[in-house]
Order: sequence, then structure tokens, then C-alpha cells
Amino acid sequence: LLQYLRPSLSDRDIPHRTKTWDEILKRATLAVERMKEKLKLVDSRISMTFDSWTSLPGHPFLSLSA
Repeated sequence: LLQYLRPSLSDRDIPHRTKTWDEILKRATLAVERMKEKLKLVDSRISMTFDSWTSLPGHPFLSLSA
């Protein structure tokens, strides 16, 4: 699909799905570690809730409330 939309792209220009997955995991792990460090500085209790859903057109959403 990407090559159809942009014929100048070659296979090596498009990251493989495992590379994309690895990058997402790396960034998520970094975000979790940063959040842990910030929460260590809070001197009260925090309750957290998560929710995820997909809209009718198929857009994914993730919500975090604290």
C-alpha cells in the first residue's frame, strides 16, 4: 500500500513489522520508567484507571486517568 501511494519507496525504506513493534515496546518501556520516577516524588496515594477502545472508523484510543 505504501509503495502504491509513493512509488519512489523501496522495500528497504519501509520498516518491517517486527522493527516497528520493537520500537513501540522500547518507547513504552521508557515512558513507564519515566512515570515510575515521577511517581516516586509524590507523597500521596494515586489511583489509576486505563481504558482502550476503537472508534467506528477503526481509530484506536487509549485513556489513562489518575
